Order: sequence, then structure tokens, then C-alpha cells
Amino acid sequence: MNALNKVFTLWGISVLMACGAPSASQEGEGDLQHIDQGVTAEGDRNTNSQKPTAKYLRLKRYDIVDRQGTGLVAVSCLIPEHWQVRDQVFWDYQDATQPLRYQGLFQDPGGALAVQIYPDVRSVYSQGPMGTSGYPPPRDVQSALRDFIGQQRGQTGFRVVDSKVVAQSGPRDNYISGTYFQTTTQSGFMRIAYNDHQGPVEEEFYAQLELTNSLSQGVVALGGVIWSFHGIYSCKAPQGKLENSRQIAMTLKSSSKLNLPFYNRYMQLVQFLSDESYRRIFAAGEVSRIFSQTSAQISQSITDSYWQTQRAYERSNTQFSDYLRGVDRYQDGQSQVQLPSGYSNAWVNDRGEYLLTETQAFDPNHQLDGNWRALQRR
Repeated sequence: MNALNKVFTLWGISVLMACGAPSASQEGEGDLQHIDQGVTAEGDRNTNSQKPTAKYLRLKRYDIVDRQGTGLVAVSCLIPEHWQVRDQVFWDYQDATQPLRYQGLFQDPGGALAVQIYPDVRSVYSQGPMGTSGYPPPRDVQSALRDFIGQQRGQTGFRVVDSKVVAQSGPRDNYISGTYFQTTTQSGFMRIAYNDHQGPVEEEFYAQLELTNSLSQGVVALGGVIWSFHGIYSCKAPQGKLENSRQIAMTLKSSSKLNLPFYNRYMQLVQFLSDESYRRIFAAGEVSRIFSQTSAQISQSITDSYWQTQRAYERSNTQFSDYLRGVDRYQDGQSQVQLPSGYSNAWVNDRGEYLLTETQAFDPNHQLDGNWRALQRR
């Protein structure tokens, strides 16, 4: 059993999407829809066959809610309007430093296109005179991806089509209280092919691997590795159509925004969990006793930490999107938004929904509900 399998068995966070309660389910015909230019705002269809047809993609906001703990929206993102979602935010009290976990499955109504998000894998491996403990880290991000995919898709008889390291940084050195730390980070992806009940499919997996080696000098030298395999997600599609799913995955990831009120409560909880007594309360299932002691007031330090976290997340997103070129950037007021590439026009309405179309003459204000304004591509 490899290290990733051991960690997942230990933490009990195997990705079983059946355990994620359905949080959004809407009927529809798919993310790419054809509408007639003669359709009125009320939905009446003009029978004039000479009217051009516009293909468009409409994106809506989806809120990921922490139902187990705070009851707040944790993260918001953009997804195609008729896509179905099954997801779950859950807490692992044994991990006092980062106790939050998330898993989600996003699919078009027919299930042909899918984006899946997996919980992080975190562990510590130490070495000393008494031997070793914990689980050794993967050699690099590509071997970590191969092991992880083997666990998730091993029954499919998949074959690896492509694998690359997208970006890497480090080593970065640091000294804290006589202990030497060296951190390296790699981002990568791996594309596989296999057959499922719908026929030949392709799937790409993306992730980051962070390794922090430590060495403390005392009477005896103690070494160890703190490692994290995180930001894990995949996009799946029938053979030859992976680009459609990849664009949605890139948009979902790049549009994800942390909710500041949730982040405030989360950071307070992490502080509480560092106290062993609070961890026992959490273990006893009395989560409400912890959250009742958190404050809705947001301090400046938490606000600064929030924006620092958001910027780091956006840098990570940019590495993947620039490499895979699955999105285009548009200016929306003072902010920038990344939307699927391949469309000539983009619009946003007063509800924060986005529309992409290939037809220059198409004006959603004449065909759809809401007030729409055009966006400028950067």
C-alpha cells in the first residue's frame, strides 16, 4: 500500500461522492445551448427560419456552504447554469492546523462532462534514533498523481496519456528556534484515458505537492518531512471533448472566492483547536460549543490574512490557466474575471451571472431575463 493510500485510509476521507448530499440539482439540456435570435424575452419563438442561431454558455454563482459547522457560505464560484452538484464541506478535528475538508462533483445533466474536487492529503514523516513514524512523502508531484489516480481510477484499467510539471518553486530556507526548514512546491497534471459505461473517456488530474524538510540539531539530530498533496481536482469528458470540461474546470477554479465572514470563523476555530481541551470537545461532537465562542467581528489581522490567502490562491490558478490556456481574462469593473476561452463576446448581468457567445450580433438584453452589459477582454 503506497503512502497516499495509507493516509486516505488513516483519515477516512476517501472520495465517495455518494456521501455528499445533493446541494444543487437542476434540469436542463447542457452547458452549450442553441437559441434562436427570434426568441423574445418572454420566451416566445419567432418562426422566421432566416434568423441566425447563437450558441452561448451561461454561468451562474454557486455557493459552497459549511453545513456541519458555521452554517455560512465558505466559497462561491461560477458554474454552467444547468450543471448538477453533489458536494460536502466537513471537518477533521485531528488536523488542528487545517481541519477543513471539501469534496465535490460537478456534472452536466447528462453526466458526460464532469469536474471533481478531492480532499487534501496531509501527513508528517519523522526520523530519529527511535526509528521512523508517519508516512513518507511522494517523490514528486507526478508520482503523487500516479498513486492518487491509481486509487481513484485503478479499476478502469487506465493508461497515462500525458504528464507534466506545470510549475515549481524552492527550495526556500528558514530557521525557527534552532530548527532548519526547507520547502519546495510543485504543481502538475496528468491525463489518462480509459473506458467507462459511456465509452472512451479522457480525464485530467491537477494537484500541488508541498514538501517541508526539517532538521533540528541537539543532543541528537531529528529530521522529518511535513508534506501536503492539495488543490486536487479533475476534469472528465468523452474522448476528443476534454477541452470543454477543462474550460469549465479552469473557470470554476479561477472564479472561486473565499467568504470573509466564514474565513473569520474558521481562523478562530483553528486557534481553539490548538488547545487540547477544545479538541476533546470537537471529538465529542459538541461543535456548536466551539462556534458559539467565535465572534462575527472581523479583526484587521484576519482581514490581512484573508487577502494574502486569496492572492496566493489566485497565483496558483494563474499557473494552471496560463499553461493550459483554458480561459480568457475580462475586465469587470475594477476586478478581473477569467471565463472559458473560445467565445467572441462576454456579458455580465445584475445578478453576477456571465454569458459567453460566439455571435457578434447577439444581445442578451433582447433575448434573456436580467440587465446585461458587455465585458472587455484583456
